[in-house]
Amino acid sequence: MVGLSLSELSPEELHAGDKIAYYSWAFVTGDPRGYRESVVLRVDSSTTEGTPIQVDTGEVVPLTMKLKRLVDHTGHHCTGEEAKWRNLRTFRLVDGTYDAPMRSSAFNRAVQDAIADAFAYARRLGGQEREDLVENAATGSALLAEQTGNDVSMTSTSVALVPTVAAYDAV
Repeated sequence: MVGLSLSELSPEELHAGDKIAYYSWAFVTGDPRGYRESVVLRVDSSTTEGTPIQVDTGEVVPLTMKLKRLVDHTGHHCTGEEAKWRNLRTFRLVDGTYDAPMRSSAFNRAVQDAIADAFAYARRLGGQEREDLVENAATGSALLAEQTGNDVSMTSTSVALVPTVAAYDAV
């Protein structure tokens, strides 16, 4: 089957803010793990680098990569003729930018928020759980000493890790 020539394709514009689908070149062709849906953040048709668009995944999208529009910049879901897989170079690129965070920035922010929430929760507890753990540890050591009949309040591992003066004298 012969592919379509550029003249046979219906004209289609690509704007900043469009949601596109493509397969990342980091995976073997056809690998479902390579499927990406991304938002176009910047379109610069004057670029000579071969990468006229920037997407929120941070991946490089060269002119020869096949992609299709899923949702245009106005929110219209593309179907039928508008949603065909085609090379980036076959789109009419409309210069512009779209204000949205990169996915890596959004992930970084989510991790920072999770850590801040964990510290805030720990501060709200006011050390109550820590005191409970210390009491449980002391009770457990006392029970161990009673069961073995020794007056030792530390475990054998703890004692073995503490260097003695005799060990330093031997050196």
